[in-house]
Amino acid sequence: MSSASRDKLVSVQRATVTKDDYNEDIETWAELRKEWARVRYGNAAERREAAQTQSSRSATFDLADNTLTRALSAKDRIVWDGINWDLSAPGIPISGGELQFTATGATS
Repeated sequence: MSSASRDKLVSVQRATVTKDDYNEDIETWAELRKEWARVRYGNAAERREAAQTQSSRSATFDLADNTLTRALSAKDRIVWDGINWDLSAPGIPISGGELQFTATGATS
C-alpha cells in the first residue's frame, strides 16, 4: 500500500496517570505525534458486533511502520474525526512498510 493512500491526518495519543488530592487516579492524554493514516470503517459484521457490545463502532487504521507506531499498544489511542479511537492491540505488519491497527470509538 502506498503512502499516497494514507490521506487522513490523525493524532496518536498516550495516557499518563497521576493522583489527585484524594489519591484517585487522573488520566490525562497527551499527543505523541500526528501521523498520516488510511482509515476504513469496520465491515457490517464488525459494526453489528461493536454496537451490541458497547454502542461503539470499529475502524482500521493503516499507519507507516516507524519507531513510534511499533511502540503503540492497547493503552494508546488515535483521535480522528472528533472520535477517540481506542486501539485494541499493537499493530499488525502489512505490506508496504505499514502497520494495521484495529480500534473502537464510542458513538454518541
